[in-house]
Amino acid sequence: MAENIDVDNIWRILGNFKRYTVLQIIYAFFISVYMTGFSMLVYVFVGYNPSHICKPFAKDLYEYGYTEQYNTTYAVLEYDSCHTIVSLNISNTTKVINIPCVEGYQYDTAVDTLVSEWNLVCDKAGLGELTQTIFTAGQGFGSLIFPSISDRYGRKPLTVSCMILLTISGISASFGNYYIYVILRFLSGAFQQGYSLTIYIGIMEQVSKENRGIVSALGSLTWALNVIGVAGIGYLMRNIHWRYVQMASGLVGVHSLFAYWILDESLRWLIANKKMKQAKVLVKKVARFNKVKMEKVLPLLEGEAEMKLLQEPDLEGDITNKKKPNKSLLTIFRTKTLLKTSAIMSFTWFTNSAVYYGLTLQSVQLSGDRYLNFFISVGVELPAMITFIFLVKRLGRKKISVLAHSIAGISLIISVILTTLKASTSSLDTMSIVFSFIGKYGITLSFSNIYLWTPELFPTNLRNTGFGIGALFARVGGMFAPYSSLLARHIEWGPGVIFGACCGVVTLLQLLLPETSGKDLPQTVEELIEWDRKKETTK
Repeated sequence: MAENIDVDNIWRILGNFKRYTVLQIIYAFFISVYMTGFSMLVYVFVGYNPSHICKPFAKDLYEYGYTEQYNTTYAVLEYDSCHTIVSLNISNTTKVINIPCVEGYQYDTAVDTLVSEWNLVCDKAGLGELTQTIFTAGQGFGSLIFPSISDRYGRKPLTVSCMILLTISGISASFGNYYIYVILRFLSGAFQQGYSLTIYIGIMEQVSKENRGIVSALGSLTWALNVIGVAGIGYLMRNIHWRYVQMASGLVGVHSLFAYWILDESLRWLIANKKMKQAKVLVKKVARFNKVKMEKVLPLLEGEAEMKLLQEPDLEGDITNKKKPNKSLLTIFRTKTLLKTSAIMSFTWFTNSAVYYGLTLQSVQLSGDRYLNFFISVGVELPAMITFIFLVKRLGRKKISVLAHSIAGISLIISVILTTLKASTSSLDTMSIVFSFIGKYGITLSFSNIYLWTPELFPTNLRNTGFGIGALFARVGGMFAPYSSLLARHIEWGPGVIFGACCGVVTLLQLLLPETSGKDLPQTVEELIEWDRKKETTK
């Protein structure tokens, strides 16, 4: 029986960081990443909820259908956010009546947001946040559907298709009414998730195991630069109607029309799916591009007809020469090791997303300039990414994750304590905000790590599926995030307690997961199970 093809060694010979891979990384992490960040965070700018009051009455109340005794000629009027308070002096008695904003609302903003244009306030409050929740629900749908398609049909076709469709839906969302906008935001979320998950996996499969950490760290760093750039774009467009800002979030993806000729299929996926003819064509292309002699690579691709992948043991340990059926989501539920891993990582992704986006979206509701607040909030991500780059080769994935969640959980709990005590001194309010930002630093560090750790815990033919399951639960957490601000209005310390407690639970659960740093990516479920058995026997 021939040994499995060593894809890592092929990439070492071809050159992990020669021209071909460098250009692929530049396109994926520095150019196309704006499609991810802008489409996800555009609500911060277009969905801002400005302060508002009722518009003054243009005529007497009886002309609006109210009784004539409410004639405003001798009434004292106070315009509130959702009602006009009418104080009437009737028979030496003051009668106070709350009248809805029959003339609409006056907003404290220079240009319309979607909230002010569609009056998503008062009895329609929450419908603005709902658009972001719908986007997140679309991401969950995309996380559930597209990774399996990518595992079955390849990384490239799914990536390119979702990129183009994300561009179209993002631009189209700037037209039409509220209901059209909601539908298009759902589709944008689905396509955004299908594209971002698949292109990330594709890039990670283009480097050998010893370089996965640094490439993932680079991707995390470019994400931080991306969201800072999005904050800058939002600030530059602060005096422009929200529809043009929404359109800009789609136009940043026009390069996707050329992505088919820029991106290639994953060599690791081609080999894992026995598409050796296409794999040889790709290897020749990369070798030619990097000026590597084919004689150094071709021997590693020989004997593929006898590959172990065609004779892998089934889950009961039997050997068969028949081609095994494609692995699916059901394989994860039938395999104890994968099920445990999926459950822990699903809760981890849920927690990270809820905390990350909850803290990000709350930043624009703080006192002061909302663009500056948002910039500071995303600015703390940059030192977190730099920390990850420094630690990724010094600590294992597991240690980084435990450290990051501990920092986030402890900081957010301290922030809650300071929030409850801040009435005694104003300095405690400032310290509470500082510890909240430290919590954002910790959860950002964790996000960088789980993007690297999660796909390493799954075999090649289930890697995108496993990654997609985690991302699906991240979207569930993200669906709750827009409402954390609403909870804070009623229970100021509520979000911090929930976020901190979830981080604490994640810290304990991840102690049950294996370390993957420096290990070969498993090609099959059987390789993963065998590795897990060896790990158990060496304890």
